[in-house]
Amino acid sequence: MISLKKIFAVIIPAFMITGGLAQEESNLSLDRLVAELLNNNPRLQASRHKTAAARTVVKQVTAWEAPQIGVEFFQTPIQSFPNPLKDNMETDYFVQQMFPFPGKLSAMSQAARFAAEMRDQDYSALERKMIEQLKSAYYELYLVQQKIRINAENKELVKKFIEIALKQYEGGMGIQADVLRAQTEFSSLLSEEINLHQEQSSVTAMINTFINHPVNNPLGTIKVIQPDSLRWSFEKLQILALQNRPELKGMNFNIAMTNAELSAAQREYYPDLMARAMYKDMTDTKNDFWSVMVGINIPLAFWSGGKYTAKVEENRLKAMESENELADMKNMVSYELQNTVINLQTGYQSIKLYRDIRIPQAEQTLQSTVSAYQTGKTEFLMVIDSYRMLLMANLDYQMSLMKYLVDQAQLEQVIGINIADIASKIQYDFKEK
Repeated sequence: MISLKKIFAVIIPAFMITGGLAQEESNLSLDRLVAELLNNNPRLQASRHKTAAARTVVKQVTAWEAPQIGVEFFQTPIQSFPNPLKDNMETDYFVQQMFPFPGKLSAMSQAARFAAEMRDQDYSALERKMIEQLKSAYYELYLVQQKIRINAENKELVKKFIEIALKQYEGGMGIQADVLRAQTEFSSLLSEEINLHQEQSSVTAMINTFINHPVNNPLGTIKVIQPDSLRWSFEKLQILALQNRPELKGMNFNIAMTNAELSAAQREYYPDLMARAMYKDMTDTKNDFWSVMVGINIPLAFWSGGKYTAKVEENRLKAMESENELADMKNMVSYELQNTVINLQTGYQSIKLYRDIRIPQAEQTLQSTVSAYQTGKTEFLMVIDSYRMLLMANLDYQMSLMKYLVDQAQLEQVIGINIADIASKIQYDFKEK
């Protein structure tokens, strides 16, 4: 953006500014903020724990049920209690174990693994969303800081207007109302400065919340950002989005999980095996002996078969639901991408319009108007109008730049990877030079 120093040098040479408005060096890095977000944000940490917890389910579903061990006191008279071993005729010791039908646990394990992968993609989606929100807040802070800088520049400019109006008034070429108008503009800038610092504190608190710092922790200044034009086609970006968007990956894992659950439900038609071994300790004889029992459950019994049939139908419908949800999400991603690409294209054109045409025109108009006022060829009100036009052009440029940068962050979130990776993939995957 063109500095107001140029105006000072051209239209008010006697009051040239010598360096009070120099751009401060940046000590606030977006990359550092993103790193702190990933390391410190409690919500992301909670999501990582949730993902880790989902992976423990795999071991749970693949384990057999715990064996049962027991003792049975056979033919024990009531008077033997509280000592059941006294006067009893037989003591039986047994161990019992359920054996699932082959393939059941593997199907359940597969479903649990896909569920864990789905949770992992949920974490990735949350991570991308929070990075997008942090970047949006960062660019909002940049906008506020630029407004504060513009406000400071304009206070110096309006001070010069006050001096010019006083000289014109003292020389008989102006009126007192001109001085009052300039002072009113200066007061308005002072009021706006208060509001801007309050807004800066609010945005700073938001960023500190993202990185888990005290809300009043100072962040520093962001250096001037020069936007780059993104010329990638929608078709190439769409391919990347369908390949890399975490939500889509998660939905694919969800389909795989529901299919595995359907396979597991279909295996419930097959019976599980139950085996029990018992040692019989005969009290009045040395003829102790062993007994073994083997049994199976009957899933297709008429009073219980509906449970398994309904479970299969439920999982079949869930699989169809997951496929429809994936198709809907693909359409939504394409819609979001199309809107973002259009916003980026129009946003960059808007930036160029303000930077290359409107701001230079407004500067020239202000220079000409002040020169005309100093020679008594126009009214001071025209100076104020020209000054306001330049002020609005500068503010509109910064607003357009902020929106463009936010749209870039939105593009990263829509596709699922950052701008540098998008550029790399397009260059190497599509051979774009």
